[in-house]
Amino acid sequence: MGTLNKKILRDILKNKAQFITIFLMTFLAIFAFAGIHGYMDGMTESARVYYENQNLQDLWITSKNITDEKLEEIKKLDNVKNAERMITINASVIDSERFINPLNNQKISDLVLECNFIETNEINKMYLLEGEKFSKDKKGLWLDYYIAKNLGIGVGDELELSIEGSNFKEKVIGLVEVPDHVYFIKDDTAIFPTHSDYGFVYLSIDEFPSNYIYNKILKSDEMKDAIDNLKELKNKLNDYGITDYNSIPSMITNSIDGIDKIDLAKALELVEDYDNNKQEFIEAMDKGFNIKDSYIYPYAIIDVENEDKIDDVKKNIKDNIEDIITVTTREDNLSYSGYQREAEEGETYSGVFSGLFVFIAILSVVTTMNRFVKKERTQIGTLKALGIKRYKITCMYVSYGLFIAIIAGILGIILGNIVIGKVFLEMEMEYYEIPYYNITTIPLVYYVTASIIAIITLVTYLSCRKVLKEPAAEVLRIERPKVKVRENGITTKKFFNNLSLSTKWNLRDIGRSKARTLMALVGIAGCTMLVVTAFGMSDSIKGYMDWEFSVINKFEYKLSLASDYTNSQYDEIINKYGSKTSETVGVEFKHNDEIVVKPLTINDAEGLLVVTDHNREPFTMKDDGLYITEKMASIYGLKIDDEIEWHVIGSDNWYKTKITGFNRDPQSQQFNCTKEFYESTGEEYKADSVYTNEDLSNIKEIDGVNTIQTIQNLKDGINSMLGMMYMLIGLLIGVSSVLAVVIIYNLGVLSFSEKNYQFATLKVLGFNSKAIKKIFIKQNIWISIVAIAVSLPLGYTMTDYIFVNAIGDTYDFNAMISPFTYIISAVGTFIVSYLINKLLARKIKKIDMVSSLKGNE
Repeated sequence: MGTLNKKILRDILKNKAQFITIFLMTFLAIFAFAGIHGYMDGMTESARVYYENQNLQDLWITSKNITDEKLEEIKKLDNVKNAERMITINASVIDSERFINPLNNQKISDLVLECNFIETNEINKMYLLEGEKFSKDKKGLWLDYYIAKNLGIGVGDELELSIEGSNFKEKVIGLVEVPDHVYFIKDDTAIFPTHSDYGFVYLSIDEFPSNYIYNKILKSDEMKDAIDNLKELKNKLNDYGITDYNSIPSMITNSIDGIDKIDLAKALELVEDYDNNKQEFIEAMDKGFNIKDSYIYPYAIIDVENEDKIDDVKKNIKDNIEDIITVTTREDNLSYSGYQREAEEGETYSGVFSGLFVFIAILSVVTTMNRFVKKERTQIGTLKALGIKRYKITCMYVSYGLFIAIIAGILGIILGNIVIGKVFLEMEMEYYEIPYYNITTIPLVYYVTASIIAIITLVTYLSCRKVLKEPAAEVLRIERPKVKVRENGITTKKFFNNLSLSTKWNLRDIGRSKARTLMALVGIAGCTMLVVTAFGMSDSIKGYMDWEFSVINKFEYKLSLASDYTNSQYDEIINKYGSKTSETVGVEFKHNDEIVVKPLTINDAEGLLVVTDHNREPFTMKDDGLYITEKMASIYGLKIDDEIEWHVIGSDNWYKTKITGFNRDPQSQQFNCTKEFYESTGEEYKADSVYTNEDLSNIKEIDGVNTIQTIQNLKDGINSMLGMMYMLIGLLIGVSSVLAVVIIYNLGVLSFSEKNYQFATLKVLGFNSKAIKKIFIKQNIWISIVAIAVSLPLGYTMTDYIFVNAIGDTYDFNAMISPFTYIISAVGTFIVSYLINKLLARKIKKIDMVSSLKGNE
């Protein structure tokens, strides 16, 4: 085999251009496939391990109040392993301006932290990155690691927080990440987390600000009535000259209900200045007062024993525990579902792109190896005539593609994981809070790599076997193209005679080399389609941004109202900032045999919160029923005039309502209706958001408002996340372009090598090199033009497929590709094809006519 090994080396050096292209095509396919899968599968696997290690809850409960007794009842239910309750409420950070928003390098006007007050941390365990572990007995807070990193907050720093005007200071004693805050956004108007103006903290329930409780008690209608009565009593006593409240006549005290619970003397002393003596006044009003008895726990999380019985646990909670508003699973949780959706979307478009890369590369490599073996037929015949055994000849030629494919496959997997997988996974994790993550190479990557190697090897083997079946004397001759007159009937047509010689020659050659022509069409069209798709994704995202922020959301500021705002606070807000409001409630509706939970937005903000139709044009909703987004209607098979049965979660009143119409929303699939219709059902409208175009840049806190959100912050957040997508798009464009250059060059080399004999014949007949170049270039230009024409609509179809199928049930926007994208993709591909063929055409001058023509003797 020593002689054959030398021949292998000589052949590789002699045909280095072809073997380099084989290596590059195989490498690029596996590089893209392994790299994209590395980071997408890494996302999925990293989350799975994190959720398992930190014991992510299986169920979330919302209730009017989960008391001690109710918590124990929940824990005693079958298949409930553990349960914890919490208080969750937003707080503004005092002096937010000292922090700089890394997205725009401007001062943060309103930094909001979601405060979670907990009793234990056995479920949904915090992952500590810096500082001390959680303990209920410790004072201080555990801060979101990502926002701490972005804003430069460290362990030991002190933050002053305000919950609806009740201020309290806490020291940061730990930086953490928590599994149910992997994907964490301010509200449903945001898409991506920014980790700049909104974060979360965890605190012991013992740190819940007592001042907040006192304010709530003092603002209650019962306490206001009691205060008024006390003031009236004090005035009457003073009129009678009674100023020593410890000696109030018994006839007066006996006439007051509940006097046994009141330290009346102290209450009368403090009533005029109760706001500065809140705790003492409230204790005087109720001798048995304990602030912990005033805590209202609206939330609980559940860890189940057997995940297969989650639905049974959910039903038991609803059936056996009073005042339960909702019981939801992981799939209903925004953090869990948002992250899973991102991973699933990535799997879809990574499968489309990497699959197409692999398909194009396989076709090109297979064609190249097949042509290479055919080109070597005279040498194969010589080796056969010299008595070398057939299996040795076969092994030698099979080894060409086998070893190159193996090397390309190994390098593709390694570099794909490092260059694409690691880089893009780290970029993803800038937005999703998972503390430990790694790229993952799933078996499919190895299977695909092995399949590519096997296909290349098999095709080489079959090509070689086909040649070796022929007698040595026949193999020693160059294979003549087999042309049937019937197959080339075009040459007998009258118009054919009027064509130029170059056109006639190329039409005949295309008819003789259908496989090569088809491969060229597929290769060029596939690469152009990838470029169109990559640019088209960018165009579509820009179109979505315009739809969302120029058509639907026409406001500058959104005020998210506190859940327990007072009527006076609400009146003051709408008087100052306008009456454009909305309320979003959870509703359940019956669909076949199941109950489906979806949002219902009651829109009373016409002009600022716009509803759009199928063509993204604004319209005004009628007051006679429910509207449903088109995608949601499609999912559940609902049509206009269909009647659905529904109720607001927490209410026992069910309604039967017709679907009045459809609307489209790019990022929220839900029901919509007007305030007038909602109130006509008997439900009470209580706005939870106010929209305004007033300038609130200098306002940091408003009574009755949880958060003040600017539309610009939403845009900044989305644009920061889109930076990663644009990098991915750039990668796809780069790989597609390189693959296109390699394929076009390789196909040109194959085409040229096959036509050596014909070109030599044309030279003998007196054609100069310029005329032959024209013939060669013309055919490849034809193929490029046809391939480009086919690829442009296919690029749109592929882009539309990605946005329709990859983005899940939450979003609804399709491909929007600008004419410029089509132009730059078409022109770019044409120029590359023309230049490469122009370069290859220079070899025509170097054709050795003697060797080319004598080789067939």
